[in-house]
Amino acid sequence: MRPGRHAHIAIGGLTVSEAADELDVFCTAERLPDDAAWRLRVALDEIVANIVAHSPHCPAATGAAVDVWFCRDGAMVEVIVADDGPAFDPLARTGPDVSAPLERRQPGGLGIALVKALMDEVRYERTSRNVLTIRKRLDASPAAGAAGADEHSPEQS
Repeated sequence: MRPGRHAHIAIGGLTVSEAADELDVFCTAERLPDDAAWRLRVALDEIVANIVAHSPHCPAATGAAVDVWFCRDGAMVEVIVADDGPAFDPLARTGPDVSAPLERRQPGGLGIALVKALMDEVRYERTSRNVLTIRKRLDASPAAGAAGADEHSPEQS
């Protein structure tokens, strides 16, 4: 893992706010532009909230946690979120049909669509954990674009 900030956060009532607080510290330390910090915050909130909402674990009994790594490499910011839940690739699902009337829409999918719209790159990998990597270019518009290969192993916490 490249240098950066790491947070190990127990799954529970304050997981989302703790992740947000860690991101805020990182953004301040790295002097990220407000727009990039806001995009990262919305995306991270959505990702962590979904992990908490769908976690089969009881944190007090199992010690279930989310690991979040924050890294900046020049004009690229990368956030990696790893959890120990059942394998689930949020990117494999087709996007929601937002043009359909509300009563005919299937639940779910809006959050990951929002994450994809806010980030330049979103990637899922199943190792021994669910690993979701989001990347945001600081000098780019919100349009999607690919970046270089990932060189870390978030399997270890």
